[in-house]
Amino acid sequence: MFGEAASGSRDLIARLQSIMLTRVLRQQPLPGQAQPVGFPDLAFVPESPSVLISDANTTAQLDVVDVGKPVEIVPESEIREAAARTGDRAYVRFQPAEEIEGQIRIVMEVRIAPTQPDLQPLGLGGISATFTRDPGDDWEVTEPPAVFGI
Repeated sequence: MFGEAASGSRDLIARLQSIMLTRVLRQQPLPGQAQPVGFPDLAFVPESPSVLISDANTTAQLDVVDVGKPVEIVPESEIREAAARTGDRAYVRFQPAEEIEGQIRIVMEVRIAPTQPDLQPLGLGGISATFTRDPGDDWEVTEPPAVFGI
């Protein structure tokens, strides 16, 4: 069983989240994998003028570049307010990273904040990948990532 990652790993977790988000949005394989990972609900994310990322379970220091749109890390409350003003908004949310025995599991999901402020955001699909430190002291995904949806 994985335990919640310690706060001392915050920079590393942000780096792994950045790698996952960048590679998935660019339709590139995760480190250590041969095939890109995707899922149908991911198509909702680039439809917005910017890639919205919830600040829950991440830091403001995600390094996501060259994904074709600006990336904004904002509180979910702001995403919900924007949806109430402009219509449903797709966004990315990371679940808390989990760490055990030199491995870190990162789970990224796509959600939609509805126009109606009294409704909860709808969770769509996502990706779970476990990163392992390789002999070169970098991180790779040694098992195929799990893709899930509702």
